[in-house]
Amino acid sequence: MSLDLRPVLPALIVAVTGLAVLLAQAFTPKGRNTPAAALSLAGLSAALVSILLMARGTRFGLGSATGGTLIADSFALYLQGLLVVIGALAVLLSPPYLRANGLVRGEYYSLMLFALVGMMGLVSATELISLFVALEIMSVALYALVAMRRDQIESQEAGIKYFVTGAFSSAFFLYGIALLYGTSGSTSLGRVASAAASPGREPLAILGAGLLLVGLGFKVASVPFHMWAPDVYEGAPTTVTAFMSAGVKAAAFGAFVRIFGVALPALAGVWQPAVAALAVVSMVFGNLGALAQSNVKRMLAWSSIAHAGYLLTAVVAAPQVAAEAVLFYLVGYAAVNLGGFGALAALAKDGREPLSLQDVAGLAQRRPAVSGALTVFLVSLTGVPISAGFVGKFYLFGAAVGAGYVTLAVVGVLMSVVSAFYYLRVVVYMYMREPVGEDAWAPVGMGAAAALVVSTAIVLGLGVYPAPLLALARAAARAIY
Repeated sequence: MSLDLRPVLPALIVAVTGLAVLLAQAFTPKGRNTPAAALSLAGLSAALVSILLMARGTRFGLGSATGGTLIADSFALYLQGLLVVIGALAVLLSPPYLRANGLVRGEYYSLMLFALVGMMGLVSATELISLFVALEIMSVALYALVAMRRDQIESQEAGIKYFVTGAFSSAFFLYGIALLYGTSGSTSLGRVASAAASPGREPLAILGAGLLLVGLGFKVASVPFHMWAPDVYEGAPTTVTAFMSAGVKAAAFGAFVRIFGVALPALAGVWQPAVAALAVVSMVFGNLGALAQSNVKRMLAWSSIAHAGYLLTAVVAAPQVAAEAVLFYLVGYAAVNLGGFGALAALAKDGREPLSLQDVAGLAQRRPAVSGALTVFLVSLTGVPISAGFVGKFYLFGAAVGAGYVTLAVVGVLMSVVSAFYYLRVVVYMYMREPVGEDAWAPVGMGAAAALVVSTAIVLGLGVYPAPLLALARAAARAIY
């Protein structure tokens, strides 16, 4: 058994950075601010550099680590790079928001970094126990982040709900692992694939695959495993919501594609119809739930349920086509969610932020730049041309049509039309309603402004010129198929 830790260098850098932030907090004199955000950005920058070097092969060769349980193939590196950028943008958004809400604590950044370590493990694991450990590292850190606002009952309620449902989903996931181990005598994805294709072992393997689907369904917030999402997204600090909405989706769908595409292709005739059904109900109930919301965070939470359905439409396609579409869409989705929630967080002042439709009324008169950026994100979520959302949905639905699931694509298009009502309603309030009361929102800080500019550039850039990222997504998908 080989032991080569170089392929896990990015995750090690992030983990060591998290420890360094904790130690800096412990040794900072009382009354002084810990440079937690700066340390976090430095560590994430170093991790991104290591990923780029491995991807180019200039210093570190691709390969497996810790006996083949973790791998640094192009698929893992693509998603790890995305996750590190998500972490960096979330860190940029955080300082002014934490100050506005009295949450300036070094452990906030450490928990975010440790959650990121779990996410990076999820997308690089090629063995089920490693996947479970990575899932728990991510989840435990997020439970604490969601409940960070200890003085607010909504945050505490969100933390409890997320913990209970997360533990429930982990139990399903672990039981599924046990059944697949009973089928194959191994937790390696490759050996599980061989065993699942053997005659006589299908029933146990199908049951195990179903339990894994339930566990991952909780993490991506697909219907009917979605009820935690609106309350958790609303109750969590908004910067944490931004980080979760982008990072957890990317990590969970990365694990989803690797598990079902690598370990369970022999059972595709069973799990593909189940995934298609989850996609339909997620798109329908997610969009209908969002229609009834007047709170912008809850509306975006229901929207995330619908987008889980959009992503699942591609998963039923031919493996490599599905992976390409999902990998491309995750980048644009991460940018719009970080930007959308980040725009709300950037305006927070004295413990308040613009969460209701009345709060954003006339915002374009007072904050034209933020309103413009938020409009770009909402238009992209709708799927309007010249945005990342349009190109992403085109490839997602195209993958479903290519696999013969035309009904899925039709439902996706129809639900995208429905979504235009609640997304554009926010734009109408910002530009076509008069402001209510005095200007109660803070000026946007430099870090938050940089994060919003980067997110906006990604959304518009991918809408106009998606070819380079599509080529990267194609190469990354080819690595696991």
